[in-house]
Amino acid sequence: MVETLEEGLFRLRGRPVRILEMLREPLPSVSSFHRERLRVTLEGGKTLRVFFKDLNPEHQTEKARTVRARDLAPSLRELRMYQSVLSPQRDGTLYLYASRWEPERGLYWIFLEDGGRTLLHNFVDMGRWTAAARWAARFHAATRSLPDAQTEFLPRYDEAHYRGCLDRVEKILPNLGAPERELVRCGLDCYARRIKWLSALPRCVIHGQLFGRNIMLRRATGDRRIIVIDWATAAVGPPAFDLVSLTSGKWTEEQRLAMRAAYFEEYRAAMGQRLDREAFRRELAAVSLYQSLEWL
Repeated sequence: MVETLEEGLFRLRGRPVRILEMLREPLPSVSSFHRERLRVTLEGGKTLRVFFKDLNPEHQTEKARTVRARDLAPSLRELRMYQSVLSPQRDGTLYLYASRWEPERGLYWIFLEDGGRTLLHNFVDMGRWTAAARWAARFHAATRSLPDAQTEFLPRYDEAHYRGCLDRVEKILPNLGAPERELVRCGLDCYARRIKWLSALPRCVIHGQLFGRNIMLRRATGDRRIIVIDWATAAVGPPAFDLVSLTSGKWTEEQRLAMRAAYFEEYRAAMGQRLDREAFRRELAAVSLYQSLEWL
């Protein structure tokens, strides 16, 4: 681990880095993977706080093994997001200090800047949540025109993707109770009519699970406090998908509208063009329906 981190810091800083001491703090198994906080002392006395993740699916927590496939694709996707898409300067995301991806040795390591311990989902004040909505708007605007070569490793929310959801829900319909089956059938029919329309929506890089548990808060002011983490579900899809995720839960209608308004105004400013509010609402409604079916 020391050698890997030294090599990564050398590439990041452009000069040799020597680690004198590494203190390891294993974290509770609330995530799918083994994680540690590292307190690293560098030559010269400077201390660096590092967040380590072991992405080997064979090393998943016992609980994760019962619900999550032992698939390397999401782990590699997260690493590649940090390598080729995310920008700490532009997006405020964590610095990737180092990584090691050696399948022949079973080593799938990632060393990130330690963003702290404060998660957005522990707070309910609108100031923090609207800041997260504005962050999402800027990120979506910034990644809307990335070259395909930069995002080719990400899944696409295209017509085949949306039809896959339709087919999957069709298969589980017979297993539902009569009242629930009728409700889902109605939603599915509406969704089927919107698939081509959904497929034609503008796409950007999306997080895929932009919930409060995947957003950390720095000790900073304004929108710079937002740190979005856990990028294994990233994809290329409609920006509304992340906003629907962010505003899901037990919010009042007023609170949900406040987050949506913050997103809309920030996205409009970042894109530098006029946007149609009614079209924005229609997109949110259609994506909300899709997401509801996807989570069944």
